[in-house]
Formats: sequence, C-alpha cells, structure tokens
Amino acid sequence: MNVFNRIVMVLLVLCLFALVATLLVLPIQSVGFVRTYLDVFEMWVPGEQAFLIFLLGGAIILLLLFVLFILEVRNPRRKTVRIKTKGGGKAQLGIESVAQNLEYRIDELAGVRKVKPRISSRGRDVVVRIQLDTSPSVNVPVLTDQIIDLCHDIIETQLGVKIHGKVEVDVRHEPYPRGTMPATGPLGPEPIQQPPMQSEPGSGLEFTEPAPAAALPSNDSPYALKPQIGGDED
Repeated sequence: MNVFNRIVMVLLVLCLFALVATLLVLPIQSVGFVRTYLDVFEMWVPGEQAFLIFLLGGAIILLLLFVLFILEVRNPRRKTVRIKTKGGGKAQLGIESVAQNLEYRIDELAGVRKVKPRISSRGRDVVVRIQLDTSPSVNVPVLTDQIIDLCHDIIETQLGVKIHGKVEVDVRHEPYPRGTMPATGPLGPEPIQQPPMQSEPGSGLEFTEPAPAAALPSNDSPYALKPQIGGDED
C-alpha cells in the first residue's frame, strides 16, 4: 500500500506541475481549450446512451475511491509473522518475541547503553529497525556491523523468520566528556586520561614538571664524602 500511495502521489504532483506550468505560459489558450471541451461535454451528456455511460463510469470511479479509502484507513498492524517451514504446515511467531530476543542479545554487547528494536510484520517477513544508544568509547562502525550480523543470525537462522530489505540501525552516540581524550582501541579498553596542564601565553603562570631526584653517590664512588677526624691542618 505504501508503494501504491507513493506512485499515486508522484503522478498527481507531475500532473499538477504540468497544469500549473501550462496555465502560466498559455493562460488564454488554456481557457479556450477548457471552454471548447465543456461545450462538447454539455452537448453530449443529454443523450440517453451517453447519460447511462456517464453514470456507469462515475459509479465505477466512486467504488474504486471508496475501496482505496477503506484500505488506507483500515490498516491493522500485524502481530505475528509466518515462520519458514519445510513441510506443509503453517507456523506463526509473535513479533514481540522477536523484539525481546533482539533486545536481550544486543544489550549484552560492549558499548551498548540502551537498545529498542522496532519490528513490523508484513505477513511473510519483518522489517527490522534498531534504535541504539552507545557509550563515548565505542567504535560505531564495528558495533553496527556486529548488530546487523546478530539480527540476521537470530531472526533468520534461529527463529526462522525472513527479514525484508536491510536492517536499519539508528545510532545516538554520546560525546566524550570535556577534558578527556578519545580511546584508541575498537571498544575503548584503555583508560581515558586527562592531558597534562600547560601554561597559556601571557597568563603569568608556568607549569613545569618536577625534576627527578638526584641519586646520592655510593661509598665506592670516588666522589663520595669521607668523614674527617680531628681539626683542620694548617
């Protein structure tokens, strides 16, 4: 139904575009064209056969519009999806079960703060959308690939349900806290450290690293201090 609606909207937009462009470029000729065909239609309708054809065509158009309106308004959300079976049986699975399995397994991945699967059933297959919140240290492309592979493994391999199209993942990545350095690993195993303070030019403040403590000379060193006994000699 979505594809049909899109096609109808595209055709209507193209027709309206052509009509408005014609009226702007040739306004007088357009009015004359419409008036001529209205006169022809006025002379054609009063005939008995023409009037019956007109009523029949109008009734068919109204019926089609009514059916389209019912299909558009009454679009119940399917709560189950068909499972692929080898035999002649028929099996169905609730989409809530699919969503719970995905949420439980994806939440175990490192770097995932919050996950909310959205599963839409099409009867024979499902549309999968994942809303994901990640930590600042996570590698988004690596985690996204892991989630997509996990969705295919759980839904198609373990549950026996077909995925329609591609798995969509909407990621909301939290920024790094101010004053921290980004992690270098794929999932951020290294600790995040604050950079050393540096002096700003013109501030009058200088920050220097403490010098290493000098090593005291050992007793074997020729520069070691030796105790003196008695007074100084002249």
